[in-house]
Amino acid sequence: MIIQPIHPIVSPPVINPIIQTFVAENVIAWEAVVLIIKMILVATAALVIGLFLNRNMEKQGFVTNKTFTLIASTVMALGLSLRFGLSVYTFQGIFLFFLLLYASMSDLTDRHVANHVTISILALSLISVPTVGFTSMLIGGAVSAAIQLGVTALSGGGYGGADWKISSACAFLLGWQRGLAGMVLGLLIGVIFTLIYNKIKDRDMREGFALIPFISIGMMAVFFI
Repeated sequence: MIIQPIHPIVSPPVINPIIQTFVAENVIAWEAVVLIIKMILVATAALVIGLFLNRNMEKQGFVTNKTFTLIASTVMALGLSLRFGLSVYTFQGIFLFFLLLYASMSDLTDRHVANHVTISILALSLISVPTVGFTSMLIGGAVSAAIQLGVTALSGGGYGGADWKISSACAFLLGWQRGLAGMVLGLLIGVIFTLIYNKIKDRDMREGFALIPFISIGMMAVFFI
């Protein structure tokens, strides 16, 4: 009589059903690793560009903050990558962000923005033609310009020329629905902030204020829609 050795009964390892499913379906695989690496590279590239842009603005005597520029550049790149993937619209959004950042700091410095910023935004708008539609882009730019030129005339010149140029160029890039929504959102944020700021600082309401930073916030917010 041969006695077989008794082997201890060992329970199989407990695997989380979700993890097991992911592994079984090969979802967590090389493609996911590559995607994460690409997002990190995009964020790193945005960080480097933000660093060079900040140095350029400092050389021109702009009001700027290095920490804010670097953090905002990285966060924006990651946010756009998560929203649009590694598509052309991610890079369009990143470069639009840098142009609006430059315009905002220029406006905060001396209430002046060079025309080449507006031209650059218009050139960047060509990417939007297949998805937004040229008709929608024309309507957005034209209506935005008409509204703000009317405000400029009624305010006696208190509304800057750079304000309507930048916002109209952004409305052209985004199309009439998102463009006008971004303009209204930016103006609303600007008015609310200015009212609170003037109240705290006891500042005269008739004094001008930099509007492009608020327009930029509104335009970048609707870019994600």
